[in-house]
Amino acid sequence: MSSLIRMIVLVVLLISTTLISSLIDHSNYENSFKKNINYSDTGYFNNKKVVDSLIRGKELSDLINTNEFKKVEKELEKIKSIRNINVYRNTNLELQIDIIDREPIALLIELNSYLDSSGVIIKKDDLAYDSLPEIKGVIAESDINKIVKVVTELKQDNFFQNKLELIKFKEGDMYINIKNFDFDIRLGNEFHLKNKLNMLKGFYMYQSNNLINEKYKQIDLVYNNRLIAIKK
Repeated sequence: MSSLIRMIVLVVLLISTTLISSLIDHSNYENSFKKNINYSDTGYFNNKKVVDSLIRGKELSDLINTNEFKKVEKELEKIKSIRNINVYRNTNLELQIDIIDREPIALLIELNSYLDSSGVIIKKDDLAYDSLPEIKGVIAESDINKIVKVVTELKQDNFFQNKLELIKFKEGDMYINIKNFDFDIRLGNEFHLKNKLNMLKGFYMYQSNNLINEKYKQIDLVYNNRLIAIKK
């Protein structure tokens, strides 16, 4: 009789263990398909929707199921408007995807594209103009870093912040247009920017206090420590 009782107890334990194991496996299976997308949106792209669609496809889904997250990241990094992406499983074994978008600093009108602070060109059909400065004309690859430096410098300057409207190139020289400045500014190149901007501020203050308020068509900042104002 005691042998029968022991046998029944063993059978019950075996069944219980199997059930618990099955429940754990089912829980892990459910978690493997749960996902959390942490999205840092800059307002110019919709990469959360794009990534969500891509990971449902067979290629990335298979990689996720085998926990090959580096390969998943490599594929998703092909989206040029994404600055950084991390794919992993969180403490609940759920799929976690952290996305940080690139933030445009200017519009490349000729290319119908955005330009970000790293010099990356991001093609987009429906550009949001907002207050981004426009870069007009055909731009050489060697000019991209010059543009980034100038846009960044003006953006960080308290006086010129959000006032840059346009950058263009003419005969190798860079020209810019500033809000409330009714003239072209011949910057020349990206060197000695702080000094050039300080001279431009001084000219603006002079004009503000000048009762005659003469009209100018261009300001030249291409000469060392000199500002030349060309009248209309």
